[in-house]
Amino acid sequence: MSQKSNKKKNSSPKPENENPLSEPAKDDVKPSEEPESQPQVDEPAEIIPEDNEQSQPSENGEAAAEKEPSLADLFKERLAPMTAAMGKVSGVMKKMGLPGMLLVRFIAVFFFFSAVNVVKMKADNITAVSDWREFVPKVNIGTTFLLMGCAFVIMSVIHLIMPKKYCIQDQVLAIASILYFDFTLLWRANDFNLSLGVMMVSCAFIYYCLGTLRSRKIFDKIPWWVCGIVVLVMSGLVAYFISITTVAKHQNFGTAAHDFGLFVQMYHSLIKDGTAVTSSERDVLMSHFRIHASYIFYTLVPIFKLIPKAETLLVCQALLSMGGVIPLFLIAKRHNMKGISLIFMCLAYAFSIGLVAPCYYEFHENAFLPTLLMWLLWAVDRRNYIVFYIMSILVCIVKEDCPLYVAAISMYMFFEHKGSAKRMHGIIMALLSMGYMLFITDWLTKNGDGQFMMNTRFSILMIDETAGLAEVVKNVIADPAYLFSLLVRDDTRIFFMQVMAPMMFIPFFTKKIRRYLLMIPFIVMNLVIGAGYGYAANVGFQYIFGPVVLLLYMCIINLDDMSRASKHDIPVILGTAAMIMTIGTCSQHIGYVEYNRSNKEYLNSVEDMLDSLPLESSIGTDTFLIPHIADHKHAYIFDGNDIDENGAVINPDKYDFIVIPMLSDQYTYWAETLVNNSFMLCGGIEGRYEIYVNPTSEYVGYGS
Repeated sequence: MSQKSNKKKNSSPKPENENPLSEPAKDDVKPSEEPESQPQVDEPAEIIPEDNEQSQPSENGEAAAEKEPSLADLFKERLAPMTAAMGKVSGVMKKMGLPGMLLVRFIAVFFFFSAVNVVKMKADNITAVSDWREFVPKVNIGTTFLLMGCAFVIMSVIHLIMPKKYCIQDQVLAIASILYFDFTLLWRANDFNLSLGVMMVSCAFIYYCLGTLRSRKIFDKIPWWVCGIVVLVMSGLVAYFISITTVAKHQNFGTAAHDFGLFVQMYHSLIKDGTAVTSSERDVLMSHFRIHASYIFYTLVPIFKLIPKAETLLVCQALLSMGGVIPLFLIAKRHNMKGISLIFMCLAYAFSIGLVAPCYYEFHENAFLPTLLMWLLWAVDRRNYIVFYIMSILVCIVKEDCPLYVAAISMYMFFEHKGSAKRMHGIIMALLSMGYMLFITDWLTKNGDGQFMMNTRFSILMIDETAGLAEVVKNVIADPAYLFSLLVRDDTRIFFMQVMAPMMFIPFFTKKIRRYLLMIPFIVMNLVIGAGYGYAANVGFQYIFGPVVLLLYMCIINLDDMSRASKHDIPVILGTAAMIMTIGTCSQHIGYVEYNRSNKEYLNSVEDMLDSLPLESSIGTDTFLIPHIADHKHAYIFDGNDIDENGAVINPDKYDFIVIPMLSDQYTYWAETLVNNSFMLCGGIEGRYEIYVNPTSEYVGYGS
């Protein structure tokens, strides 16, 4: 306190009744204290009258009224024990995870017992969809709700005793129940619309369940090597399923000359003399490499030479389609996916309908693309330019149109690797690949059957159908509006949904325009060509093998730009959606295995009949028998095109034997024609097949 203020205080007169002993001495007051701000202590005589005055009863009896308890107080007092009990109950419910986990547990018990009902009804050959009028009355609603209630209570008790930091069992059980219901419902359904509907509803519920997790760290703690083992096992199981079902289909005589018998015949030619000559592809002896520039086939020659069977190619195709999961695992791990999200991102690849469904259309060179393209994308992602060039070359020799994949990826690499002189590798490879594509398509047109292939694929973009690929490029540049009109057609809309819906359209979730370069093969190979060539816009054919790999890579890099929660949850949704769609549309192929086991004796008898035909003989037969006699150099399709309008066999000397199926609608006509042309019945299987021998053949005595 300043001296001036102190002087002012000292100069003020003291009150007459002031007790000098009640004021502290001047020396006892600290400089920082201000006595005038201290609370004053009232005399007892001054306080008592004031309190007494307030406590005096008013004339209206207000004090008496205050002393009487109000109705609200009495009500509160009566409810106090109940309130305390409710508080305890609320605490117990909170420890049980209620009401937070209420919907999650309901989802778990509802889908689980719904799946149980589906399984029970399937045992009685009643399906939940097509037979729903019979299904509903057989469901005991009372028992179902009772069981659901019991299960709900059990889940609540488990949550009560579980350590809170490990309380993820509700979400895990809910997701498992959803998948259990989906798989039991969709197994062997072969219904795209049903699969799409189930997929959308299931993914919505699963996404909600994931959102209720307190923390996702427990899922991220799974070691990467454990994730790798899980991924390899799951991918191996998918490859095994594809292998046994496609092999069974072949052994059931379900594969045809196009497109399997010709490749089996080609591989027998490759291991014999290094050529790729076939007779069943164009009905004359001709190298397959004059139709398609698929020199990648040479890489499987050592395997086929070791096991020279048609089944070898089908197993190799299954392994090649799943082989890309290894580089995809490495790419996803590099983009900060780990634990459960890493596993499910790989499952989105392994169960992709674009990789599983095409395996059931026999065998094609496109099956090499998933493995090669994914390693190429890994090289771009890691900036490993040696692997980049090696994989680019291998992709280019898969087929004459595959350099388009390399060009698209190379251009993406150029724009993605900013600030690096090595980005020029992208421009170099893009120019080389497109140059090779123009060269090889022109060579096939002039020296082989390339013109026919161009016309069937690109005719919708060609005015002069003899001008080749240059005509396509010119027309697209001159009239891009026509190109845009081909992107969405009635023929391609369902195909688009089959591919994009399981990916949740994530390839479109980016503002980085350069990434859409990776979508060029999907647009050109499937949507544009598919507008005029329906096989290209069908997931059951080989044309989707390559584009779907690039779309899956786009999912990974687009997810890397999203939030941490999205990066964790969305891969789970992608893997789930892929499993639902593929199981709902491809699981019915297990029927091939069942048929094969129940008809093994008959199928073996047909094989024995065909094996008895001399290896050097020339055989004409049904398209479904060609793959089983493809070790013959001269194996031809015999059908109505080999009989002229006068009922005479065209070029009868072409055949030593003709094998016709007796169950065919054309059997009577073919049998009469062969007899009229002096062919003689010499064997077969009663009621199934007949073998006729050419009277001029050296094998006339066969079967006698």
